Amino acid sequence: MIQLEPYSEKFETEYWNAVDKKLKAFDRGKFMDSCKKYLPPDFFAGSDNEFKSLILARKEKLKAAEAYISGTTIDRMNRECFSMYGKKTRMRRLYRVIHDCYSSLAGSTLDRTSLRVRIVQNTGLTVCPYCNRDYINCRGKKVSGAQLDHFFNKSAFPLFSVCLYNLIPVCGNCNRVKSDKALKFASPFDGSLNWIEDLTFSYIGTTPKDMRIKITADGNLKNNIETMKIEQAYQIHSTEVLELVEKEQMYNQTQKDELQEMLERVGLTDKELKKMIFGPEITKENMRTKPLGKMMHDLHKELKIYG
Repeated sequence: MIQLEPYSEKFETEYWNAVDKKLKAFDRGKFMDSCKKYLPPDFFAGSDNEFKSLILARKEKLKAAEAYISGTTIDRMNRECFSMYGKKTRMRRLYRVIHDCYSSLAGSTLDRTSLRVRIVQNTGLTVCPYCNRDYINCRGKKVSGAQLDHFFNKSAFPLFSVCLYNLIPVCGNCNRVKSDKALKFASPFDGSLNWIEDLTFSYIGTTPKDMRIKITADGNLKNNIETMKIEQAYQIHSTEVLELVEKEQMYNQTQKDELQEMLERVGLTDKELKKMIFGPEITKENMRTKPLGKMMHDLHKELKIYG
């Protein structure tokens, strides 16, 4: 629900150094030889450090690789990653090492601050990007309010276990509901989506008893909303919506003009007046830190308060 920008080059380097340190003894050559059997042929084109390019691959590249594997080489990947012991499927040791590295990596520290905390800080988030409701701000240098969702499940795609852009800092509720469901979801790092226009909030009803919040979403964003039960979660916020609607009706244009006339002497602008009545205008940038920001942004627009 909230689009995220790529990390800074400085933080990407910081993250790579943490992975590099944790996997010093990892047989990267053997691992890369295995990955190349099922990744897109051009995945490592132009790279002088193939393992690093995998770890720091942007969301678009991971998305294309997952689509290629799922549509072309899934059987080959499964043979490389897993083996059968009787009736049980087990992850091969080469992939188990990188899969299991995630836990120690996420808890690793720099300047006494855990990597989980640093990831949240570097996204600029204080609220969950999936639901835009729950706070995920840190409560100390080693206490993150966020869980890291593996966008492509690490049990199904162990090669992505520690890829930076496969880790999405989210609230515990969204992480649990999304879990390892085999659906096409929309990643907050996906720059090909229009997160403002392709997902919108509205409402029906005019009383606490009949008001219902509606969310309309297109493409993979629809899977996010439906599978993570986002619309259901928002129904407890009908009170906030009703208050906004009543406030807009109360301050009709005539009353606004009268109030504006009274306060002209102190140089109050229309925008300042709206800010006093409805709160500040919500932008794409401050949705990262404002719970219910996307919902209020859309309702401000629908009610012609802002934008």
